[in-house]
Amino acid sequence: MDQSRRRPNWLLQSKVLVCLLIVLLLAIQPARADSAGAEGTDLQLDVRINGYPSNLIAAFRQMPDGHMASPRSELKELGVAVPDGPPGDIIQLNTIPGLSYVYDPDTQSIALELPNSSRIAKSLGNNPFADDFARASPGTGLLVNYTAFGAGNYDIPGEDADFSGANVTLDARAFSRFGTLRQSGLLGTTAFDDVKALRLDTTWAYSDQQRMLSYRLGDIISGGLRWTRPVRMGGGQIERNFGLRPDLITMPLPHLSGSAAVPSTLEVYQDNIRTYSADVQPGPFSIDNLPVFTNSGTARMVLTDASGRQVATEADFFTSPELLAKGLLDYSADLGLARRNYGTESFDYDRNPAFSGSARYGVTDAVTGEAHGEAMFDLVNAGVGAVASAREFGLFSGAVSASAHDGDKGLLMYASWSAQYGRLALNASTSRTLGTYWDIAAATRAPDPDLPFYSDVPKALDQVSIGYSLPDYNTGLGLSFIHQEDGDGKVSYLISGSATKTFDFGPTLFASAYYDTQDDHDFGGYVGVSWPLGARTMMSGGMSVTNHSIYATADAYRPLGVDAGDYGWRVNRQQGDAQSTTAGASYRTSVGVADGSIYQGGKQVSGNASFSGAFVVADDSVFASDTIMDSFAVVDTRTPGVGVSYENRYAGKTRGDGKLLLPGLRSFQKNRIAIDVNDLPLDAEASSTEQIVVPGDGAGVVVDFGVKTDMAGVIVTLTGPDGKAIPAGSEALLNNQGDSFVVGYDGEVYVTGAEGHNSITVHLSTGDCTAQFQYTPSADGQAAAGPVACL
Repeated sequence: MDQSRRRPNWLLQSKVLVCLLIVLLLAIQPARADSAGAEGTDLQLDVRINGYPSNLIAAFRQMPDGHMASPRSELKELGVAVPDGPPGDIIQLNTIPGLSYVYDPDTQSIALELPNSSRIAKSLGNNPFADDFARASPGTGLLVNYTAFGAGNYDIPGEDADFSGANVTLDARAFSRFGTLRQSGLLGTTAFDDVKALRLDTTWAYSDQQRMLSYRLGDIISGGLRWTRPVRMGGGQIERNFGLRPDLITMPLPHLSGSAAVPSTLEVYQDNIRTYSADVQPGPFSIDNLPVFTNSGTARMVLTDASGRQVATEADFFTSPELLAKGLLDYSADLGLARRNYGTESFDYDRNPAFSGSARYGVTDAVTGEAHGEAMFDLVNAGVGAVASAREFGLFSGAVSASAHDGDKGLLMYASWSAQYGRLALNASTSRTLGTYWDIAAATRAPDPDLPFYSDVPKALDQVSIGYSLPDYNTGLGLSFIHQEDGDGKVSYLISGSATKTFDFGPTLFASAYYDTQDDHDFGGYVGVSWPLGARTMMSGGMSVTNHSIYATADAYRPLGVDAGDYGWRVNRQQGDAQSTTAGASYRTSVGVADGSIYQGGKQVSGNASFSGAFVVADDSVFASDTIMDSFAVVDTRTPGVGVSYENRYAGKTRGDGKLLLPGLRSFQKNRIAIDVNDLPLDAEASSTEQIVVPGDGAGVVVDFGVKTDMAGVIVTLTGPDGKAIPAGSEALLNNQGDSFVVGYDGEVYVTGAEGHNSITVHLSTGDCTAQFQYTPSADGQAAAGPVACL
């Protein structure tokens, strides 16, 4: 009985517990909503800073206590200085020193007032490490530079003429997107030898612009530093190549800063030359990459507001191309066989593999660290150094390197200093070796039986130079001193000096002298004058004196110009212990340069002649050209006689197949090429009239202007039903397809793509109308049709 009565009670209690749990859950939900509301209200507000619009909409949050807050990333974007931390952290504005604000809910804006100490200086100028650069276009082709040379002499008393020799120097490049293969060599003969071929260099190279790396296989020159000696090798190389990015400035640039109270124009002057200009908004600013043309000097910043009021400040700067900007790494790694007797032997390589590595790193903008290492089976060489700027005290560098070779141990110590104080330039360097110091260049030099254990690294080398310029007097002075002690004990002390003076009425006077205190007291001096005789012609004369001879010279010359059809000449007379006369001339054609000269000395007369040029195979065509030192472009217009300009300078007209070779482009840089559309036929159309191209290393590119000929263009004169011209500005559609054409004055419309029979539909404000016309090509000029009625 008792048991049966308890069951309903437990059931009732269970139901009550479930109801209480539901009520509790319902009560919690509003509490959570209230908690979210307690975090604040998110807003998107227009921002003004110190009374000036920022032209930015930023995210803010109004907290329950009424204070405003914003994410760290938003505040930094507005230029508000906040401690570093996670970008999404919410920072209350009232915690920022010196900041006050006014929130206007009606305009959904906020006005911030804060001192410069709480603002981030706005960086002006371009980022020197940006990834937005001119990417080189891949090209495919073959280029061969050549110089053909021949010489002979004539004996006057014997009336006997002899052939001295002839040779052809070749420099060939085959290039594609896989890199550039270079081969250079010499093929020639002399009066004493039969035809002989001499190989110079064979190298494959590939450049990665994005990573600024160059890879080479074949004949290379190892990397090095000021205190090391690069060598020729046959092998492989990986090196940092800043030349792939001409837009980058690798040395640290001056840092200037200031503050503008109102919107202003900023101008920076160096030696009274404006080098930078920009508009700045109120607040602090900084210039981190100011372009400079001297290593040290004074920059003057001028802020000009809208009323013309100017505020000027000055700041000294110090920099050098020998320094790397902070964080930049420059390096080279080379592995192969050292090469000997370059230029006389084709395949003379050392038998032992050698490794060479060099590195430079910008530790700070003022300090660049250096390291170098070399290794062979019997050689280890390693050293470290640094280059440091001491601002007005100059640039210091130093290094120490140690070597071990075949039982010999040695140490190299190097130090240098350079400074410029106004017009005075000072340079000094010194190096010393202790013990017997070896490097790859010394260990692999050609064997000498007289000096079997001689390292040709100097035991001592000291150099000092002083330069002073007087621009107001067009005068420059220089003085230098060199002391050297070779490994075999030979010592020399050489003192030299020079001076130049240019007069306002044209001539330049120059003088130089030297004196060696050790080598039999050898001395010499020269004094001379040069005088322009016109825009291109010069004359000069002078006298030279040494402890062995004395002679006077007189010259007249005209340098060769850079355009086809230019010519140059030169005449020289020497009188003294030996007499001689030399005369020569050169002429530049569109396919090369011809040069010749005659020399008479005593009873002998000799002469030589040469021709230099190039052949190019690209774009399924062959071109003859002047020598191409860097890169080139093949311009294709598919139309003969079209004028082409390079960097706004006339370069020539396309030949019969509509192509023109431009030989003087700059690799990895932007080159502007344009065509003259006035030279195109009336029925031709170009997709572009100007292009910017960037060729690769020593390679060529094809520049296709997309010229379409036989466009079937015709001028149609349209009239309405009333016989009056169709209104100008109306749109017309040919044969109900393609793009529309615009009607001009007198109802004339120029259309392309016409067929034998055509219909043209014109859209008028009163409705569409259609006209019919026949197209017949005109051999004498522009085809025309009409007037035709549009009904």
